[in-house]
Amino acid sequence: MANGYSNTVCGVEQVEETDVFVGRQPILNQQGDICAYELLYRNSSDNFFPGVDSDTATIGLLVNTFLSLGVEKVTGQNVAFINFSGELLAQDIFSSLNPDRIVIEVLEDVAITPALLTRLKSLKKAGFKIALDDFILQQQYMDHIELFDIIDIIKVDYQITTAAERVEIEKFIKKYPNIQRLAEKIETEQQYREAKKAGYQLFQGYFFAKPEIVTGIGIPSNVSFHFQILELFNTATPNIDEIAALIMRDISLSYKLLRSVNTLAFNVPRRISSIKQAIVIIGLRETRKWILVLALHEMGQGEGNGRTKALVEYSLTRAKMCELLAKQVGKSNPEEYYLTGMFSLINVIMKLDWEDILQLIPLSDKVAHTLKGKRTEITPFLQISEAIERFNWKQLDQLAGEIGIDNSKLSAFSIEANRWTHILA
Repeated sequence: MANGYSNTVCGVEQVEETDVFVGRQPILNQQGDICAYELLYRNSSDNFFPGVDSDTATIGLLVNTFLSLGVEKVTGQNVAFINFSGELLAQDIFSSLNPDRIVIEVLEDVAITPALLTRLKSLKKAGFKIALDDFILQQQYMDHIELFDIIDIIKVDYQITTAAERVEIEKFIKKYPNIQRLAEKIETEQQYREAKKAGYQLFQGYFFAKPEIVTGIGIPSNVSFHFQILELFNTATPNIDEIAALIMRDISLSYKLLRSVNTLAFNVPRRISSIKQAIVIIGLRETRKWILVLALHEMGQGEGNGRTKALVEYSLTRAKMCELLAKQVGKSNPEEYYLTGMFSLINVIMKLDWEDILQLIPLSDKVAHTLKGKRTEITPFLQISEAIERFNWKQLDQLAGEIGIDNSKLSAFSIEANRWTHILA
């Protein structure tokens, strides 16, 4: 019980599984201390890059790092170097990312254009640091020399550059003292000594550490909801209530929406009591953007495992049951009851303690206390949902009397909640 769940929950046997993966390789400073990690897209425990395009890899990396695992688990307090293609650099994907946590790596095949320079200037102004990956003295760099007033870091690959090429790079970059040099693909003691002697400030490569895999549990999502929600956004006057209602039907979307509130650059001090409140806080524009990112990511994923899908179904049924009961007895905040039911098994799904979970998503105190097992006004409503799952009729009669609802209503609501969940599945 160390992780807050038993071997069998809701009749679903627990098995070992991980289906969210992020690779990371440390970047060291001249003192030999880790100061950053380059993040690498992985879709399995195999420690190599899968055959996907760079945009798919970066989107998957952002979702897995910021909305699934949590950047704190992946990099600790260190910054993350993340590769971006020209297409993704042009997209509005950066405004809610925290510039203190990310170095934007411009891939070596990105064409330097006036439009790209304008974009990089705006990102620099927003506080992001920008690196050029696999740097060599290309003609396009010479044609757009103003680029080097924007760049913070160049990465020089010791495996693909010759000693003569590196000397030319070093001569050129001395004109820009604002730019740090990172020696990557360092594999031997000799290469490390050469790089230090040449004045490189940052180092990366197998000589220090091979990439390692950070793993976690993913929550399967219903992609059809993503596109239904996006359709609502495309109306002349998007209805927040309708959008929130659709998001509430997908536990993965709901979890990741709350993660975005908590971990991206919104600096929200308060706790969330409803999905609608979360949308209002971050705004329709940001909500739409991240749902589009999630939709693109989920389209490339395989089927979720049966164990997690079963737990998700139980969670949704509990959520609907708690909401129906709360409305029936006249509670003013049925959304909190719904969130409590929805996230009541999230610790089991993700195999984390409640203390860790509640640092990831900003739930209201009432919801958080209920989930941690403290007695609140929501507790008997959640216990009714659990008693129905276990066919515990004695406890059900007691709890029904406690909240003032008769057995005929309980039966009708149970049928409605199960029917509602199976429509979604």
